[in-house]
Amino acid sequence: MVINSNSIACNNDQSFWLWKKTIEQRTGVRITADRENALVSLLSRRMDELHYEDVKDYFADSLDDAKGAGEWSQLVDSLLIKETSFFRHPPSLGYVENWIERNIKAKSKRRRPIWLWSIGCASGEEAYSLAIVVKQAMERRGRKAAFGIVATDISRKAIGEARRGIYAAKKLTCISAVLKDKYFDQVDDHNYRVKDNLRRHICFLSSNILDDKSPMVRRKMDLIYCQNMLVYFRRWQRREIITKLISHLQPDGHMLVGLGELGIWVPPGLERTVPKTVQAYKVRTAQEETAKPREEIITGFALEQAKRRC
Repeated sequence: MVINSNSIACNNDQSFWLWKKTIEQRTGVRITADRENALVSLLSRRMDELHYEDVKDYFADSLDDAKGAGEWSQLVDSLLIKETSFFRHPPSLGYVENWIERNIKAKSKRRRPIWLWSIGCASGEEAYSLAIVVKQAMERRGRKAAFGIVATDISRKAIGEARRGIYAAKKLTCISAVLKDKYFDQVDDHNYRVKDNLRRHICFLSSNILDDKSPMVRRKMDLIYCQNMLVYFRRWQRREIITKLISHLQPDGHMLVGLGELGIWVPPGLERTVPKTVQAYKVRTAQEETAKPREEIITGFALEQAKRRC
């Protein structure tokens, strides 16, 4: 049986159903109605390029551990392309900035580094934005930039781009000239590369949030930054993922997710810390009462970026 956009029906073709269910089970990502046609086109194109005539053969080879690793990775990359940018959500970065400064003030004798986890980091802009915000906040407090960021994404291609840290000049239009000079080197007329003084704080890993076993990911985190990733999952899976992530938080850890991704549900063991513009939580301790909601204050660097409308 040959699969193509004319011969396959998304709603009742068994071969399409097998592909759809396998992708959803392996990645957790929903193949919604608006993505079904894209999946049909992708499968058709790949079969044509690889000279497959029978979808069953293509299906079997793609799932084979030895043969299919590269093909599977390419399929996932093609389906899960995410738009991203530097300083994408200034209010969330403002929260991180304020959290860093409060953390430094409260733990002035702290010895260990601060650890952050950027989940679904795509091609790296989010992780580098976090690194700039954290580094700037620490330097303003006269502290050594003692922090690490673990940045993960299911796409190996995206992680490769993040590790290279080279971005088109148009991607940096929302960054001030001062910070661009401080954290980026111009490669040519059209591209910039993130400087080593920022890159060394970040470890980029290809990771599936559903079953990651990396030692770096299993460490306890001070802050987990998970923006616009949960939207790809079903509601019950979002709750399972968040419950799993809670186990990675330090006893005083914080977590940020995209606005509306959890609705009004408050994960067990956490409490909401900021209303309206940021969906942020902190670990609830037995010794403290639930904090009253308050409006977050965007200051310093994050305010500058917000004004520039990145």
